[in-house]
Amino acid sequence: MITIMHDTLKKTRRTQAGFSLIEMIVSMSIFLIAILIIIGALISLTDASRKARSVRVVTDNLSAAMDSMSRSIRMGGYYHCGCGDPTTPGDTTFPASPRSCPMTDTQGGGGDRCLAFEGQQGNSGISTDQIVYRLYNNRIQRSTDGGATFLDLTAPEINISSLLFYVYGTQTNQDQPVVTMVLRGTASTTERTATNFNIQTTISARTPNFNVLSP
Repeated sequence: MITIMHDTLKKTRRTQAGFSLIEMIVSMSIFLIAILIIIGALISLTDASRKARSVRVVTDNLSAAMDSMSRSIRMGGYYHCGCGDPTTPGDTTFPASPRSCPMTDTQGGGGDRCLAFEGQQGNSGISTDQIVYRLYNNRIQRSTDGGATFLDLTAPEINISSLLFYVYGTQTNQDQPVVTMVLRGTASTTERTATNFNIQTTISARTPNFNVLSP
């Protein structure tokens, strides 16, 4: 009887002994690996969310800028492709007559970084009322007074590396002038979430270019 009780006590002690050190190490290792996987997933989700916000910023801002430019160009006339040195503020020396900027090769060579034209109510004999679009300091800028003053159209989060205008049919008595805009750049609030974009759009003038705009 005493032997049976002694064996039962030993079994009880072994049962209540708990986990061994090796078992604890293995359990902690598995727990830490699971935590690292979860943290990695959360970081990935955070980066994806930031990138989505960057894409939304570029989409909203560029859409507004492109829509504004497209409406102005469509309703304008007397197009001048190229206007002075875009890196010099106020340098908007326009050609003496409307000028086209065709594409010179299949890779898109040619064109110009600046476009000036008369607005819907513009006077072709007055250079101080022309609408001008250009790339300056990696932003699209607009002037409504012939290049005397410019305002930014794109947000600081949008870094535009290239903007080119290709213009066809600017001479009088031709069909509707056609303007193609090609821009490239990146949009991001941080370098980690930078998103590249390439946009091309073509706008035709509202009416044929049979008469130069007049008051």
